[in-house]
Amino acid sequence: ADLEHAEAPESAHRRSSTRLTRASLRLSQSSQASVFSSGRRITRSQQGATNTTAKKYPLRQSRSSGSDTEANVTSFFIIGFSSDIKQGVDRDETPPRTPTGNAPSSESDIEVSSPSNDLEDERLAKELSLKEAAAHDLSHRPKRRRFHESYNFNMKCPTPGCNSLGHLTGRHERHFSISGCPLYHNLSADECKGKATTRDKQTEERTLSHRQDENRHSTRNQAPTDRQLRYKEKVTELRRKRNSGLNKEQKEKYMEHRQSHGTSREPLLENITSDYDLELFRKAQARASEDLEKLRLAGHVSEGSNMIKTIVFGRYELDTWYHSPYPEEYARLGRLYMCEFCLKYMKSQTILRRHLAKCVWKHPPGDEIYRKGNISVFEVDGKKNKIYCQNLCLLAKLFLDHKTLYYDVEPFLFYVMTEADNTGCHLVGYFSKEKNSFLNYNVSCILTMPQYMRQGYGKMLIDFSYLLSKVEEKVGSPERPLSDLGLISYRSYWKEVLLRYLNNFQGKEISIKEISQETAVNPVDIVSTLQSLQMLKYWKGKHLVLKRQDLIDDWKAKETKRGNGKTIDPTALKWTPPKGT
Repeated sequence: ADLEHAEAPESAHRRSSTRLTRASLRLSQSSQASVFSSGRRITRSQQGATNTTAKKYPLRQSRSSGSDTEANVTSFFIIGFSSDIKQGVDRDETPPRTPTGNAPSSESDIEVSSPSNDLEDERLAKELSLKEAAAHDLSHRPKRRRFHESYNFNMKCPTPGCNSLGHLTGRHERHFSISGCPLYHNLSADECKGKATTRDKQTEERTLSHRQDENRHSTRNQAPTDRQLRYKEKVTELRRKRNSGLNKEQKEKYMEHRQSHGTSREPLLENITSDYDLELFRKAQARASEDLEKLRLAGHVSEGSNMIKTIVFGRYELDTWYHSPYPEEYARLGRLYMCEFCLKYMKSQTILRRHLAKCVWKHPPGDEIYRKGNISVFEVDGKKNKIYCQNLCLLAKLFLDHKTLYYDVEPFLFYVMTEADNTGCHLVGYFSKEKNSFLNYNVSCILTMPQYMRQGYGKMLIDFSYLLSKVEEKVGSPERPLSDLGLISYRSYWKEVLLRYLNNFQGKEISIKEISQETAVNPVDIVSTLQSLQMLKYWKGKHLVLKRQDLIDDWKAKETKRGNGKTIDPTALKWTPPKGT
């Protein structure tokens, strides 16, 4: 009986010791496995010290939380590891901690492991090591997309004060355009994420309801379901509850928002319409922004590039070639609508139709200085008609690579060629020139609209620019660098001018200077053209111009076949050179 009574406290002590060990293991899961095993060796070292009297530590009252308890247990293992190195495995000088963070009050509280407890401890240690290994193994997790794979951190959102974080759709972590900017839409990134979650739930509910309606064989001649009727009544009730107008405080708030932010923020839209219609508008905005983001991630649209792919110009729809610095709210659209008479650009077909009903322009502004048949040329001063000339430059940049003039149009004159019919004078092309050119450039920029290319209008524009130089009694040349198409057009024009001159020339000696004075072509351009035609040779210390009859005959045949339809008549010009600026 005494033996049984003596073994009972011992078994109770072992069970309590095992519970303490398991609790300590659970609390130390955040610590490293190596540190834990080191601390475990110190605990087991107490088994060999049978004759050593364990030290007693006073009871410490602790009010620490669970996180502090974990820190205490972890610090105990670290201290035990250092004492193992310094003092060996004979004794443990560090007071062990209980699961509550307090030191044991007596010798009976210190763990003394038995062989059965050793097996239990080893099993728990293996379980802990397996859990930690699984926690560090990230192979089962999906690979996260890195920012640098899809985002260009050199880009920045154009909205003032925006840090490019968040997205209107709530599905992306960064944005680089106004269409995806939460700040522009008077929202925060967290609000956008919350709205995205709400939209996803509504989509799931809608999909579920559609699946329930799939059993209906035909939806064309059937009455609406009860669910659809209830939804219609709900929408009608929501639209009926909207406020009839804004009160004084709301109007002051809206005016203050407009004055402080201007066009850099979206106007406040609350209380303008019903909450239901406003939510529909927000969903449409998020969907459009998501479509643009998909295009950007797919590589169809890159950050900072022009998104305008086509323009509707009169009865034509033209594909653009290059970037043009239109305002951001227009540049992010896929298609731009333009009035072909005043060149105003708009966002939609509806706005264009309303504009055409009110637009009174049927020809470019300025003076008509040339007319023959249905071809006219108008001289437009960049200082007097600044908006028209700026719109013309923005339009031209869509088809020119080297053009840099967009808004500083006042020092230039624009000569706009049109083709007239019963609806008005349609833009064919134009060229611009400086009012006072130091290098006698007669053309700064020249463009033929794509729908009129390869019809002879480009050479007509070039010929008209040299006609103006002849009237001014100057020698002209186009401003460099020339575009690829511009160089081809000018090279072809200079070739025709030289062959025509040589065909009509009857003398034996010819001078480059005389050709230049009669044709108004720069001598440098004449020499380069003769060299390309292999008509300029150097023989016995002199430069000779070869009159190649084969080239002249080919030119005559082309002229006869082409006819005289696309030529400039000098007698139809009614123009005097402008005086000064």
